[in-house]
Amino acid sequence: MTGQYNLLLLSMLVLPFLGAFGIRLLPGRFSIRGGLVVLLAQLALCSALLKPAFSSKFLFIEIKGILFTCDALSIIFALTSVFIGVLIYLFATGYFVKEPAGERQKFAFWGLVFVGSMMGVVLSDNLISLYTFWELAGLCSWRLIGFYRKDEHLMKADKAFLLTVAGAGLMFLGFTYIYRFTGTLSILEMTNKSIPPFVFALFFLGVLTKSATFPFHTWLADASVAPTPVTAFLHAAVLVKIGIYGMARLFGATLFVGGGVMWAGWLALFSSFAAGIVAMRETDIKKVLAYSTISQLGFMIAALAMFNPIAVRGILIFYVAHALGKGCLFLCAGITERMFGTKDIRAMGGLMKKAPALTYAFLLSMLSVIGIPPLPGFFGKVEAITGMIAGRHIIFAFMAILTSALTLLYLFRLFRYVFMGESKEISFGNAGFKPMNASVVILATVSLLIGIFLVM
Repeated sequence: MTGQYNLLLLSMLVLPFLGAFGIRLLPGRFSIRGGLVVLLAQLALCSALLKPAFSSKFLFIEIKGILFTCDALSIIFALTSVFIGVLIYLFATGYFVKEPAGERQKFAFWGLVFVGSMMGVVLSDNLISLYTFWELAGLCSWRLIGFYRKDEHLMKADKAFLLTVAGAGLMFLGFTYIYRFTGTLSILEMTNKSIPPFVFALFFLGVLTKSATFPFHTWLADASVAPTPVTAFLHAAVLVKIGIYGMARLFGATLFVGGGVMWAGWLALFSSFAAGIVAMRETDIKKVLAYSTISQLGFMIAALAMFNPIAVRGILIFYVAHALGKGCLFLCAGITERMFGTKDIRAMGGLMKKAPALTYAFLLSMLSVIGIPPLPGFFGKVEAITGMIAGRHIIFAFMAILTSALTLLYLFRLFRYVFMGESKEISFGNAGFKPMNASVVILATVSLLIGIFLVM
């Protein structure tokens, strides 16, 4: 039986890449649907590995001496990313319905490689393979941010690529020091070993750039020029969540830092608070959500920097809640942008009466990200803050609560502009609306069901 699971693990690692190249053989008009089928198969593989990954079974495959393993942490990130990917592709079947076949094929190909990169990161036991897939995800983000190849878009894609690659280079230097101090590149073999604070700092710089944390945060808001399915991938399914996984894997569950690194938590909290302030002033719907992502990432990194098991468990719950919620919010933003023909929230209004299903999806997802019970974001934030208090970081916990209050303020401001107030004229046809609407309703409903499950 274990051999069967290991075969599933191999399939889970290679299927997105095989699917991506298979997409190139399909007629362009069928490419996104083909990608959706691949991701549904990938979701089935992840689901089949869910039970053994949470049990004591050791799942692994070895390729050319490099080990790939799957445990509870891996499967949480993998399953969440693939599930959101499925809904993004469903949304994209409607979103790109009027696009040329070549554009659809381009999205379908790079989206699958993006998901494959995430699988490589979360399944890698070797630091070199982890770094390779980490950088491949950066390459995918560069290609997708500059999706329409306009000069402005290419500049912003280049900015994101250069920042994240520079940070990853420092992270790779940190990996060489980890090897020097632990004598191994295998994450399993370095469990419970200690490294000095400067090695953590090198790795942390890589996390800051990939997860768009101050002072490397500006590229994520600029990436809003990309199509909505791309921004949902960046914010919810893959790219910025890789940094969270790296922190949780290497420093939440494996290595010890032989010295104080509270500065990392304070920097992340500052980033979280500052991004919340900026979100209060933004009028571009996608940029409000982008700064919200920066704020929530800062919150997650700050809690992980406590190295407290209660806080780490809380962040894993909040990671799932935020991925589902922010994925839904970005897809909702794509629909509203199409409806009103603008990203300016001041030119929107009245959708509560005109689009009740969209209102339901946006409201539930927003409340989950804020942390309102019984939605899963509440349980994640409460555990994370409890972990901070258990570690006797009272002021730290107070600042985390303050950033959560800011989240409530700017997301309710956004909801008021877009869904309440005077009804504005909309010019959104029926083409592609059904799969777009269905995807956001499913994401919001899953968030609600997870929250109810956690209550029980």
